[in-house]
Amino acid sequence: MSFAEKLKYLREQNEMTQEYVASRLNVSRSTIAGYETKNRQPSHEKLTALAALFQVSVDYLLDNQTDIVQLSPSRTPLPDASETDLLVRYQNLSPRSRMEILDFMQFLEFRDQQKS
Repeated sequence: MSFAEKLKYLREQNEMTQEYVASRLNVSRSTIAGYETKNRQPSHEKLTALAALFQVSVDYLLDNQTDIVQLSPSRTPLPDASETDLLVRYQNLSPRSRMEILDFMQFLEFRDQQKS
């Protein structure tokens, strides 16, 4: 099964519209339609966001296996748009900036614990 077919299958199995997936990835509906018809290929960041949205690996999305029976998308709650956006933006940062973000998160966690 191609990437385009898997994307459409996952979207339909999770009862998502192209508009919904587009909003979660901050792209247009026509971009998602292009992904599903083999006209367009997602960037690395969008591919990672799609994998997170459907809770599958990037490897799974890119693998051309035709066995549809083994596919079973998770039914756990999906991250909201702000969480997906945060992950994509984090992945675009330099290693130094990522470390600074993690340090700041530790500070915020410590501060929140002190308030409890």
